[in-house]
Amino acid sequence: MKLIYRPTGMILSFLLVLLFFSGCNSGDSGKVLLRFSTNGVVFNAEGGEKSVKVITYPKDVAWDLYKSGENEWFTATNEEGVITVTAQPNISGKERRGEFEVVSPNRSFELYTLTVLQEAIDKFTTSTNAAESYSFDSEGGEYSFSVFTNAEWSLSTDAEWITLSQDVAACKATISAAANTSKQTLTGSVVLTIGVGSQAQTFNIVIAQATRDENPYYKLCGQWEISASKWYYSPNGSLNSLDYAPSPSQYYLIFNIEEGIYGESLVMRDFLYPGTSLEVRYDKQSGGFVIPFGWSVLSYDVFFYITMVSSSQFSYASLDVDVVPSSDYMVLTPKLPTVSGFNYVGFGLWTYNDNGAKVAFGSSSRPTMFPMGTITFRKH
Repeated sequence: MKLIYRPTGMILSFLLVLLFFSGCNSGDSGKVLLRFSTNGVVFNAEGGEKSVKVITYPKDVAWDLYKSGENEWFTATNEEGVITVTAQPNISGKERRGEFEVVSPNRSFELYTLTVLQEAIDKFTTSTNAAESYSFDSEGGEYSFSVFTNAEWSLSTDAEWITLSQDVAACKATISAAANTSKQTLTGSVVLTIGVGSQAQTFNIVIAQATRDENPYYKLCGQWEISASKWYYSPNGSLNSLDYAPSPSQYYLIFNIEEGIYGESLVMRDFLYPGTSLEVRYDKQSGGFVIPFGWSVLSYDVFFYITMVSSSQFSYASLDVDVVPSSDYMVLTPKLPTVSGFNYVGFGLWTYNDNGAKVAFGSSSRPTMFPMGTITFRKH
């Protein structure tokens, strides 16, 4: 979109009094004279660069420039008798007026003042992908969004626990939150303001942060028991397994889930076999995790697998299994993927016998379990 600029009354009045090659200092009595191609410079809102030519009498009169820090929106430099004035785009929403001075290092003439004016922008253009609301988990983090505009913009918040930053050059705004160590859910709002004065536009973003007790990642940590409607024990890896009705006190059905890399992984300890440590991938979208069956989990000869049966064969499989939590995080349900031609039996673990043959692992105290029916993990 091309912006259209219309000079305001103040700038029109200023244009009428500009005099080409004017600026003679009335107090110099002809001894030292400076003349300028214009006594002032006018920019539109887009800014840019303009030149002011300076003629001195005598020709070797020394002069210099002075500009106060209040006029940071433009620069003025001198090169071979030509003053170059450069103005930045005016995104303030109002006209800007500044000035700089031509001064004499040896006080041979009184200072000259040149005025710089810049029009206000005629119309704002605004675009942002900021969400209407955003929720941090208990450990905090950052939420960034883009702000594309030709006007000034700023961020503000009513909450002490929210930190704000903006990168105007990159058109980027960032909302940050530290870890919530309280027992209360935190709420607040962030206001994005674009433009100033009566033309200003505001966007409100509702921000919330959960407690650690509400964090799905930490809800997964704790002690769990494997539960199934029917169990089998296969001491030799055969399909003709024995029925079992195990209890946690007798068999190794209890395991622990511990923290891994926050928000990325968890660690399952003593799962199916004592001493095992299995890293699983945390799934933020589902609030559960993914177990990679097909890993050596204790040493080279202890391996987790999925057991599968069909009408004619028995097989081991290395598969990723999604584990989905219930709404109260008291039950976890493994979702076994579909493999054509097979019905799943459940989880297992194999090792090698003295002859190097692969067998299903089992002993009188801790047999390998092959659950049948629906498999769930229930929290202690």
